[in-house]
Amino acid sequence: MKATVEQVSQRHLANIDRASQGRIADSYLKLSFSKEGDCNLNTVGEKGTQAGILDNFQKIMDSEAGQHVTLSENYGPYVNEVWPVVTAWYPDFPLKDLISVQDMDKPLAYLFFSELLVGRDKAPSIYGDKVETPLGTRTINGKYPTGEIVGESIPGAQLEYDNVAKTTSALLAFAPLNVNADYLDKFKITVTTLTPSTIVLYPYAVVGKTIQLGTKSGGVVTLVPGTELDVSTGLFTYKENGGATATTVDTIVANYVWNLDYSTVDTMPVVKENISRIIMEAIPRALGFEWTLFAEFLKKSQFGEDVRIENTKRILNLLYQFQVRYILDELYDYAEGAPESIVIPGGTSLSVEVKSQQVQQGLKGIANIIELACGRVEGNRIVCGKNLKTFLESLPNTLFQPLKAVDGFSTAREIGKYGTFTVYYDPNRGADEAFMTYRGSEWYDAVYYLGVFMPIVPTDAVTLGVRVKSAFVSMEAYKYHKKNCVIPLTITLGA
Repeated sequence: MKATVEQVSQRHLANIDRASQGRIADSYLKLSFSKEGDCNLNTVGEKGTQAGILDNFQKIMDSEAGQHVTLSENYGPYVNEVWPVVTAWYPDFPLKDLISVQDMDKPLAYLFFSELLVGRDKAPSIYGDKVETPLGTRTINGKYPTGEIVGESIPGAQLEYDNVAKTTSALLAFAPLNVNADYLDKFKITVTTLTPSTIVLYPYAVVGKTIQLGTKSGGVVTLVPGTELDVSTGLFTYKENGGATATTVDTIVANYVWNLDYSTVDTMPVVKENISRIIMEAIPRALGFEWTLFAEFLKKSQFGEDVRIENTKRILNLLYQFQVRYILDELYDYAEGAPESIVIPGGTSLSVEVKSQQVQQGLKGIANIIELACGRVEGNRIVCGKNLKTFLESLPNTLFQPLKAVDGFSTAREIGKYGTFTVYYDPNRGADEAFMTYRGSEWYDAVYYLGVFMPIVPTDAVTLGVRVKSAFVSMEAYKYHKKNCVIPLTITLGA
């Protein structure tokens, strides 16, 4: 980990060093880092990303094609007008604290991620770790020095059905089982049916090599005939209603104790690592404008402003909005987290503090779901529509710390802090719509990655008679990596 952190820091420092040597980039780099620039670049990572974007644009301007554009008398938008916008792109990008933004040296990049298939290292593991079994991976939680398995989750795809005997069977990851001393008290198997309903089974008696199981009520276990667990093989057999009806099992979650005395080299778990390679490719996009030479002359003579400068700003604003809109819509529309609902208490019977506490409690429960899904960071980012925004902005500053409102047209932006959550407002979301995700301190602690290769490049103007056409090209790479760590929310207002 230390070596990785040092390598990332060196890359950022190298970006800063290269940009500082650029004939144009240097002045804008200094502006980005200065108080006068007011760019809010606080860390080496943020400064390195900004420097990388500036350095990349410097390379483009120094290229043969870039020189041709720069020296042309009528190439369209001014490079001098473009550079300040490049300087502001990353610091002012409203989503840079919601997703992971990285500069790219080339239009193609690879991200490598490691997935540990663990639970086999004779050490405590956490929920969400995975174990390799002959039938596939299992979600599991275990304390391996004692052989105690807590919550081995067996999906329906790994169950076997016998419609004649009306039984469902599943093979536990570990066997033989330990029923000595008080270990039997640690056995519990939860069966979820398709109905849906939940049946919790406990040991009824040990007969030979099997543990007979039953349901418990008032501390008394009642046998479910035909439902048992084989001590030697770890085979669990479930007979719904004692075989009175066909089985409709969806999933099985088992707690048990594995007898380590009988473990062998073949049965002893090992840690496996699965490396996935994610490709990010920057795709060019262009927006074009055209105007007449007469309009250019009129604008300049009456208002003292070149129409090309104005069009430059309009094109860049459009590219910027398209980019933000694309990311936010993709995050919401393709989220794979199970949808959740939050009701904002209404009426006057509850105080503002109590209403806020109830909303916070609901959001925290969802944040914990994200923490289990990603295995690192709890949910701490919310993008919302009007309902949640209105409620938060009605709270006192002690409960919600708002940011200063942005002047001008309404756009997606960060609006403040609510407890442990950074909240963004998206005017294009429905009033009751929102979603929660997470963002950590490291570049990989994000659900979404944006690679910037060529933020803005002006093309040559083409003059046809009295009409001038010009365009801007931007190149970015987008990767939605952890869709299950984005949870759509429905925010409703209580009566």
